[in-house]
Amino acid sequence: MAGTVTAEEPATVKVSNGDAPNWGECRVPDPPPFALPDTNLPDDELAVFSGRAELKLDGNASFSDDISLVSGNRLLTAKGASYDRESGVFSVTGEVEFRDPQTRITANRGEFNQHSQELRFDETEFQLWSVPARGKSKYIKTERNGKLRLNTVSYTSCPEGNNGWLLKASKIRIDRSRGIGTAKNARLEFKGVPFLYLPYISYPVTNQRKSGWLIPKIGSSQQRGLDVEFPYYWNIAPQYDATLTPRYMSKRGIQLNTEFRYLKEYGDGVISGEILPNDDVTNQHRALVAWQHTTNFSSNWRGQIDAIHVSDSAYFEELSSGLGNTSQTHLQRRADLEFFNDNWSALLRFEDYQTIDDAITVADLPYTTLPKLAVRGFKPNGWLGLKYTLDTEISYFDHETRETGLRTHIQPEIAAPRQWHSIQIEPAVAFDYTAYQLNDTAPGATDNPSRAVPIYSIDAHTVFERLTTKRGWLQTLEPQLLYTYIPFHDQTDLPVFDTIEPDLNVVQLFRKNRFVGYDRLGDTNQLSMGITTRLIDADDGDEFMNATIGQILYFNSLDVTLPDGLSSDSNSSDYLFEFGLKFHENWRMRLGYQYNTHSKKSKKTELRLNYRASDLKLANVSYRFRGNTLEEIDVSAAWPISEHWRLVGRYDHSILDKKALERFVGFEYDTCCWSIRGIWQRNLTNRAGESDTSFSVQLLLKGLGNNTSAADHWLDRGILDYY
Repeated sequence: MAGTVTAEEPATVKVSNGDAPNWGECRVPDPPPFALPDTNLPDDELAVFSGRAELKLDGNASFSDDISLVSGNRLLTAKGASYDRESGVFSVTGEVEFRDPQTRITANRGEFNQHSQELRFDETEFQLWSVPARGKSKYIKTERNGKLRLNTVSYTSCPEGNNGWLLKASKIRIDRSRGIGTAKNARLEFKGVPFLYLPYISYPVTNQRKSGWLIPKIGSSQQRGLDVEFPYYWNIAPQYDATLTPRYMSKRGIQLNTEFRYLKEYGDGVISGEILPNDDVTNQHRALVAWQHTTNFSSNWRGQIDAIHVSDSAYFEELSSGLGNTSQTHLQRRADLEFFNDNWSALLRFEDYQTIDDAITVADLPYTTLPKLAVRGFKPNGWLGLKYTLDTEISYFDHETRETGLRTHIQPEIAAPRQWHSIQIEPAVAFDYTAYQLNDTAPGATDNPSRAVPIYSIDAHTVFERLTTKRGWLQTLEPQLLYTYIPFHDQTDLPVFDTIEPDLNVVQLFRKNRFVGYDRLGDTNQLSMGITTRLIDADDGDEFMNATIGQILYFNSLDVTLPDGLSSDSNSSDYLFEFGLKFHENWRMRLGYQYNTHSKKSKKTELRLNYRASDLKLANVSYRFRGNTLEEIDVSAAWPISEHWRLVGRYDHSILDKKALERFVGFEYDTCCWSIRGIWQRNLTNRAGESDTSFSVQLLLKGLGNNTSAADHWLDRGILDYY
């Protein structure tokens, strides 16, 4: 122990709250550094500085006139102190203040045990820079290992002068090394009003994962009545965690939702489950289970599972699960095993569906694929400088009422890419062979039909570039031509397992087969034409504008169709036009247009205008038109109206049906240490057009648990570009 010392060059300890969670305004500025006298002593020894010291023969001592106790980077100051040699305890009184890089404590009196390196204080105020948090306590004990013990405590993450929320407890324990805080006999107050009592609560004090209760969600709806969720996060191990959510619905009963996540060397995934033992409305047991899993066996092998099952077809409509939406008609379940390298890829897939639309008849249910094996080979610079491609697939299709069987598809292709000046030309020839081995065929129908058809094509494209005289933009002109000839082959005896004819779009414009799937190969003698232009910033590559126009010219009629389809003798397709524009740093516009040359009318239009100044300040307007089947206008926005207030909303209206499809409006009031949000929603809940109205509200106390919520993810789905 040092006697009376005057420090001429005090050491400076810089402290930082860099490990603290970032809550926007709540991030506390770094506290000012504090001066430590230069002791030249090891960290585990103590130096005492005072204006006056009295040392007694028995080893006890008293100090006065502004004393300082220094041990390592910890500083304790007071007006006076006494030292008991037998216990090794310093007792300090008068304007007591303790500082270390993470903590500041002021108190009426305190003690420092030189042997255990423990500090205790009475009638204190404290500031924890690394949390960040502050409060008052009747008693504080701080240990050398960084643990804090507090009795009769009030605790908040709000800054000085703002007690938006308070946690009052008989005892609080904070382990800063583990990032954990616990409280006993805790009472939460908001704006001075007690609203929740908890005999025990555990919460994180850093960004580290920590078991504990998350933000509850309270709402109501016509379908479910009062709807309250209390999610609990369970940090099982570094590679495992789970969220358990008891959910009370006044009209339905009590539901338990779980989400288990794992991350292991053999793979990662999520297992989800929802159980409602007895629905008070339907008197049925209702449940959902889902599993998503990915395994990377090596750099070339990967396995995936994506499966979901619900107990009944009205599950999403009536219980509003976060794992599905009311517009779904089928739930896909699949398991994949994949191989890939530079020249080969292979996929083994098992796939089926659960149909949750009662209006779909058994005959119209999708096929089950058990299994499908697809192998693709690609050699871009092969023998004689040619490009070789091989597509193969063997699939077995099963169905309750329709014909089933095995389909084998093989399609080799040889292409001869050539370049003439800046023009890329690629003539190609392919051979399409598809064969079936069918069960349950109609009387008189063959059970092993097949198709063998050649495919001839020539693809030509180039890119022209020039620098504009204004602003130094790079302008491109990118024409493309694709000639395709596929002779007619009668395919009416072939089944249709998984093949569709999609709407015409820019991607479909340059596909050789107008069908997607191997059950049909469209006969054609056609020329696809398209041209794209772009304006690009030559300095940073930022694209300001792009425009594409295209059309297909047909030289023969199109006779191959799907069942109930009609052949076409038109000499051209519709015109396709796409246009994108960035006309300001924050503004985007996108237009898609399809024009029918025979009816002289628009067939499809989609226009979208987007303003985005930040993640929290954005607006969208879109218009969608599709003949006599769809015409909608959709408006959504998230907009701050003051420093603390923000509004969000969406209105999706069907002009054709003259009614709203989805409406919601919400607010958020956000402060330094707490926020409250509410959302009112009315949307279609089933395919019959019935609607449901709901309202939910959440209070977020920053510094107590996770500060994101299900509402964030829901708004992300409802508002384009929402964070």
